[in-house]
Formats: sequence, structure tokens, C-alpha cells
Amino acid sequence: MIELNTVFNTLYTELKPVADKLGFQPVIPDNTAKGEVPVFTRDDKTSFLAYKGEKGSLRVLFSDNKIRLLTGEKGAESEDDRDYTLIASYLLILDEYSIKDVKSVVNEISENLDEAYSPKQVAKRQQTVKAQATVSRSDVRSGSVFYDSATLAIRLSAMYPSIKDEYKKHIEKYDEFLCEEFFVNVVNPLVYATIKENNPQKMKKLFGILNEIYEDGSNEVQDVIIVTMLASYDYQGDMHQNVLKYVSDTIMEPFIKVNKILKSSKSARMRLENPPKYKPKKNKPKMSSTLNQ
Repeated sequence: MIELNTVFNTLYTELKPVADKLGFQPVIPDNTAKGEVPVFTRDDKTSFLAYKGEKGSLRVLFSDNKIRLLTGEKGAESEDDRDYTLIASYLLILDEYSIKDVKSVVNEISENLDEAYSPKQVAKRQQTVKAQATVSRSDVRSGSVFYDSATLAIRLSAMYPSIKDEYKKHIEKYDEFLCEEFFVNVVNPLVYATIKENNPQKMKKLFGILNEIYEDGSNEVQDVIIVTMLASYDYQGDMHQNVLKYVSDTIMEPFIKVNKILKSSKSARMRLENPPKYKPKKNKPKMSSTLNQ
């Protein structure tokens, strides 16, 4: 058995060498006493260490008997981790594990960080932007990752083949996946047409995908399914009730609530229908000069 305080003391101390080497500094929560480990507490079940640096942002998070390593862009600060990507997940049951197991996790985290932020890998990311890799069912079932919005788009291409070509064009145009822009302009018209048609076979296939992705999806992809997609449509006649027949219990309550908000708030609907304009990423001379040394 091991106490959570001991877990974070060990993580913070043992990760310092690799964090220092890669240029990541710990983020200190307000009211942290001198000499105290800087642990952020989100709720009764979730706590994490946060780091920032020129190469990006990190979080080492503990919840549900797992330590999760998350990475984000420089300046990522979302409270619910939506600006972060899950890199790895490690089982750590407090009642059954020991300090030795925590140190083993630290070694794995250090190896992952070394690989992800080695000069060669950083240079490669700066030079070549690739389409976002999709998440497999086996990865999700192992608990190592969550479904993301790019995976949702590709999974929906099984129903709507045109999505694949549009996805490629989108990546070529922007050098990254802008999920709001893509779903509003490409995916939503196709899904809305299926709901309007209300063919039972097509509806089962569509909501089989949406229900699965939502259940094991990131916060971002859950928002896409509820806010950007289902709750945003202009339902006519029985269309709204048709959706309720196929959505999972997990989706139903947020779908009803958000749909009601969007119906009553003109400004909220305008913001949804007009995503922020794309702004190309600026070159970072300081980063380039560092990599070339």
C-alpha cells in the first residue's frame, strides 16, 4: 500500500532530472508552501503535476488508479485537459502497489519524454506536419488512450466515403486538423441528412459509431459530438425524437441540455456556426536556432 502524497513526492523528485534536461519547469499552484510538492487538485479523484517550457506543456496526472502522461503545446492551460494529448497510461493501484512500482513508472515516463522531446523528434515535428494518427479500439480498451476527433472523422468515413478525400484536402490546406472547421463544413451536412432520412439501418450504424466514440472519447471529441454536431442541428418535425431513439444513455442528457441552450441562445448558435478563422502557425526562430546548435 502507498499513500498518494508519497506517489507525488516520488514523481516530482524522480522526474526532476529529465524535466530539467528537456527544459521543463514545474508550474506552482497558488498557496503552495515553500518546499511543498506543487500538486494541482482538480477534484476528490484527480491530482496532477504540471510543467511548461519552450518545447510545450506536460501534465503527470493521477486518477482512477492510473498515472497518465499528457503533453500539449506551449501555453496549454485547459483545466479539463482538452488542450493535451494522452501519451501513455500506467496502472497504479494505491492499495496494492509500492514505492518500487512508482519508480518503475517514473523510468517509463522519462523514456517516453526523452523519445518525444529528443532534438531529432522535435526537428522532425518542425519540418513535417502529418495527418493526425487515429486511435484504435485495442488502444482504447487497454486504457492507454482516448478516442479523438480525427478518429471520429475517419470512422464516419465508413458511412460517408467523401470524408476521406475531404480530410486529406483539409490537412494539405492547414497542415493540421481543425476539428470545428472540418465538422461544421464537411461532416455535419452528411450526418444531418442521415438523421432527416431516418433509415433504421443507417441510423443504427451512425449512432453505433457516435455512441462508442463518445463513451471512450476525449473531452474534445465529446464536445464535438454533442455541441458541434447533434445539439446544433435544426430539427424539424420528429427528427429530434428520432435521435433520442438511437443515442446512448450517456449522450442523452447532455444532448437534451445543450440542444435547449442552443435553441434559446442566438449568440451561442452564431459562435457555433462561425468557427474562428484559421490563423497559420507562426515560425519560432528561437526554437529553430536552438535545434540547430
